[in-house]
Amino acid sequence: MKRLRCVCGFLLVIFSISVPGFAQVEHAEKTEAQHEDSTSQVIARWANFVVLFGGLGYLLRKPLLEFFQARRNEIKTGLQKAQDAQAMAEIRMAEIERRLAHLTADMASLRLEAERESVGDRERILAEARREVDRVIEQSRHEIERVAKAFEQRIKESMADLVIDRAGHTLRTEMTQDDQKRVVVRFIEKL
Repeated sequence: MKRLRCVCGFLLVIFSISVPGFAQVEHAEKTEAQHEDSTSQVIARWANFVVLFGGLGYLLRKPLLEFFQARRNEIKTGLQKAQDAQAMAEIRMAEIERRLAHLTADMASLRLEAERESVGDRERILAEARREVDRVIEQSRHEIERVAKAFEQRIKESMADLVIDRAGHTLRTEMTQDDQKRVVVRFIEKL
């Protein structure tokens, strides 16, 4: 509140200092020479400009720096979370692939053992091995699907967050005052 009063007071002082003849209405009959500003008027206008924007820059510097620093930290945190999620998914995929590779080796050893036994034992062992393989494959398939869906959901959420953050940033930086008014009016009309 104090800063707002300072800014308003500063603006009042700057605009109250007017260049001589600034508020007067000029007539169309005046000659070209009368329209030209004197050197002191030009210097006064430039001085007003420099003081106004220098003061505004001084008053707004700290809040803008804090805003951009907070925004940068949010983006870094989001990116780090996405990288962590991707690393965890890659670890899980490697584990699943390792399990599938061992599954193939186990099947080969079961086949060799079944060939050494009698025909009856062989059929029984092969049938059990096939059921076990199917069960493990089905479990693995379900696990892969579950992991893939979870990974896909995390990626979608991360991408949605990044897109929303990017769109919000774009709206904050590229949206004009007229655009903001139109959005508010449309929102009120929909209510």
